[in-house]
Amino acid sequence: MEALANDVWDELYERVQHDLRAVVRFTPTDYDGQLRSDVAETYDSDERERIIDETIIRQLGLTGEESDMKVGELSAFVRQFDRAWVISWREPDDVKSGFFVSIQRDGYDATMADVEYCIQYLNEEIEPRL
Repeated sequence: MEALANDVWDELYERVQHDLRAVVRFTPTDYDGQLRSDVAETYDSDERERIIDETIIRQLGLTGEESDMKVGELSAFVRQFDRAWVISWREPDDVKSGFFVSIQRDGYDATMADVEYCIQYLNEEIEPRL
């Protein structure tokens, strides 16, 4: 689990540098990843676990949307906050597992194109490795 999270971190960090806030790979019972130091200081372990639990719950709530929306397969959910984009990418064979990625919105380098790149990278490079 840690190796894939590190690979995603390395790839995205090369693209957006310090605007990368977090990359976490999660399952229903575990999670592992990297957080930028200031982000790590902001959230204690209980808050981190709660964020992952809520991410899983949101993913479960989206399972019927593919047939309702009729626009293709749902692979990611993007939330936009004042200071960050938060991407929840679910594994195709397990809606309770996936990646949580946070990218700084008010930083120096990242744009919405980088959010799209992140999802594309997860779909094309990480999904085949699962």
